[in-house]
Amino acid sequence: MAAAAIERSSMSKCIHASLRRGPILWAWPACLPCLIPFDGAQAHGLGARYDLPLPLWLYLLGAAAAVAASFAFLVRFRTAARPIGSRSCILASGRLPPWLVAVLRIVSLALFILIVTAGLVGNQNPFKNIAPVFVWVIWWVGMTFLAAFVTNPWRIVNPAVIAWEWGRRWAHWFRRPDRGRGLPRQYPMFLGAWPACVLLLVMAWLELIAPQRDVPRNIALGALAYLGLTCVGCHLFGTAAWLRNGDPFSVTFSIFGRFAPFQMAAAGPRVCWWLQPYGVGLLSRHSLSASLTAFTLLMLATVSVDGLLETPAWAALVEAVDRTGAFDASSGAILATLLLGLAPLVFGSTYLGVVVMMRLASGETSHSLGALAGRFVFSLVPIAIAYHLAHYLSFLLLAGQFAIPLASDPFGFGWDLFGTALYRIDIGIVDTRFVWFMAVGAIVAGHIVATWLAHETALAVFRTSTSARRSQGPMLVLMVGYTVLSLWILSQPIVEP
Repeated sequence: MAAAAIERSSMSKCIHASLRRGPILWAWPACLPCLIPFDGAQAHGLGARYDLPLPLWLYLLGAAAAVAASFAFLVRFRTAARPIGSRSCILASGRLPPWLVAVLRIVSLALFILIVTAGLVGNQNPFKNIAPVFVWVIWWVGMTFLAAFVTNPWRIVNPAVIAWEWGRRWAHWFRRPDRGRGLPRQYPMFLGAWPACVLLLVMAWLELIAPQRDVPRNIALGALAYLGLTCVGCHLFGTAAWLRNGDPFSVTFSIFGRFAPFQMAAAGPRVCWWLQPYGVGLLSRHSLSASLTAFTLLMLATVSVDGLLETPAWAALVEAVDRTGAFDASSGAILATLLLGLAPLVFGSTYLGVVVMMRLASGETSHSLGALAGRFVFSLVPIAIAYHLAHYLSFLLLAGQFAIPLASDPFGFGWDLFGTALYRIDIGIVDTRFVWFMAVGAIVAGHIVATWLAHETALAVFRTSTSARRSQGPMLVLMVGYTVLSLWILSQPIVEP
């Protein structure tokens, strides 16, 4: 069997591919796909060919066996669940200093103004404008890593929320005393988090498929649109209700942040924190609503769509459809849109089918399908985190270096404010061997953690440990199948249709 290979022809294709491979959990016009043009520069590290030391099927078999072995270990030695939400999980707690919170908010708002200004009036070459690299690399990738592995600070540093709260206070100072302060409307319960789902799907389309998504001005306009939408939502329904149901960024970071050990909660000007073990926050005491369950599954679906769009199989399908002449132009965008729309339905149907089989296998059919789906969906979050780490760590290490020269010349006007404008990117910081083994380790570890979470949740949901063990058979099949699929996608050469 020919060894699987990860191959790039140039640094441009390497960064392009790294960018578009990974969990697309939002995207105001995502910006970096054509950021790195390096005319003819041959890549070292990621640009080189790397042949796997073992056949791909052995990696797939080993990864599946690791997940299955973790399940067998849990079934054998873990027969009683720790009470979910127990205070014994909290290792330490405290409160952030008010001055630190104020400094973080001022810096966040200043950066937002800088990015919007650079996008509107700066050089429109994505390679010479700080807006693309900051939004896509520093903000998206960096913030997601921070939320998943350290803490989720987005509620504190969200520039749209900061602008809304400060603007409301400023308006209150100039409001006539006899005019009452209007209260926000009650958020419609039937809407749930469906607005966030719709916005997430739209933004995934903007990142993966929409043309002109890398232009700095489009990024700035998207940031302003997000600012306006957030202000309107907070005005109509209140800040907490809108961020919990309508803001896809806040919902995404909130879900990822449950895995982190350092938790924060804002209560007015006070920000409290507490320390807990990794993953404990994903052991929910209550079932998620149908809309939040759908949002979590939608995150996973966009992950797989993003990877599939770069595989040779997808390129062959697009070329085959183009040869039929069914469309006047290239069918790539149309087929990708169809895939993006169908993938959440496939993922949702598969997950619901697994939940149905779990209920039947447990023998406790009194549990409703919706309640079980809402309880177990958080066990899939470590998989999304693992995908993000596998796809984006090398991208962060490579493309993140562009922030160094652009910090001295954010508008592309030829400045050198900090003496770093001539900094050259070190493309040898990672190689394909590192990328492959890091990806394999991350995905296997993510699925093992997901198996543990599902087992702990089953012990808490079902009445007996026997029912809990039986219920996890279908979940094990899902985890093993998803492990094999993810590693297969990672092993494919990245191509463009």
